[in-house]
Amino acid sequence: MVFNMSDMLKSVVIHNLRGVREGLIEGLEDVNILIGRNGCGKSTVLEAIYMASAWVNPSDSLRDVAKLDYVISRRTGRGFWRNARNVLWYNMNTNEDIVIRLRFNGDKWLNFHVFNFTRDAFESVWAHVPTGDFKFYNFYNNRAVNPLTKSYKGMGLTFKEKLLSSLKAEISLLENVVFIDDSILSNPKFVEKKIWPKLLAKRLDKFVVKVIREGFESDVEDITYMPIGDDYVLALKLSRTTVRVDDLGDGVRSALLLVSIFSVLDKALVLMEDPELHQHPGGLAVLMRFVLKVAKERRLQLIISTHSIEFVNIVRRLCDELGLRLRVFFLERSSDGVIDVRVLNGVDVDTLLKLGLDPRFLDVI
Repeated sequence: MVFNMSDMLKSVVIHNLRGVREGLIEGLEDVNILIGRNGCGKSTVLEAIYMASAWVNPSDSLRDVAKLDYVISRRTGRGFWRNARNVLWYNMNTNEDIVIRLRFNGDKWLNFHVFNFTRDAFESVWAHVPTGDFKFYNFYNNRAVNPLTKSYKGMGLTFKEKLLSSLKAEISLLENVVFIDDSILSNPKFVEKKIWPKLLAKRLDKFVVKVIREGFESDVEDITYMPIGDDYVLALKLSRTTVRVDDLGDGVRSALLLVSIFSVLDKALVLMEDPELHQHPGGLAVLMRFVLKVAKERRLQLIISTHSIEFVNIVRRLCDELGLRLRVFFLERSSDGVIDVRVLNGVDVDTLLKLGLDPRFLDVI
């Protein structure tokens, strides 16, 4: 039986964001993989969806940071909305809005604008909603803005309730956007603080132990908290010793954290950046089997960027096995910032590999 998620993102349109002047990805499915060379726009697509979700909730509850602040700082660790927001604009041209258009099931569109003049990251994403002269609306703050006069007005509870009623599925999906990148998988503190209390309450830690045992460390017996200074950290209990998560290899540590996050997700849109980092093929296959099984059982839609054709092949086989619809998009960005997108089906990828050609380099073939 084919997995079907009724509330699903189907298309993404991007204008004037980072290195992308214009881009369109359409026909998104249950599981979506973005491949292409460095700088082609894969991460920008993920960031665009993550930014749009700030319309509903501007704060990333996992990282305890404003989402727009995180997008600005995450690549280099420098800058925030208040002092470096111009880096988000294509060629730093802040005279034109950043526009992110999302299409959902049922052909419903939401058009999001980011204005340079707004004061902070918590009120910087506005949807184009008919409100008279104040044509842009922020769901989180329940305020409208007139970009010409740069004036605001409150909209009242009735307006918000009507919008919630008409866009219930779309708002719910945006409210449950999760962005998983290397920064979250290399910093156990976030997961220890926000995820593990939920895991332990439902004893979902058993699933984490199972995945780690099958794909990474066969000697693991359990996972515990271990004191270090004035804090407590996660640790693997082996047959002869206990190893802190800080002291684990990069592969097993990131796998432990990724599985922990997925264990508590439900009905979410999950954005994943380069999950193959630090993973050997055997462990990656075990890890992605767990991720995709959870995606099917909990109705998660996945959009994943990768540089690994091995990862693509692993996910293809698992999606066929689990009845998940997969779409692979090859991205190429022109010198003037336009993303060209080609959809690769299984035959395309297999044929290229048999010819000895790597699909990641289609732009030079």
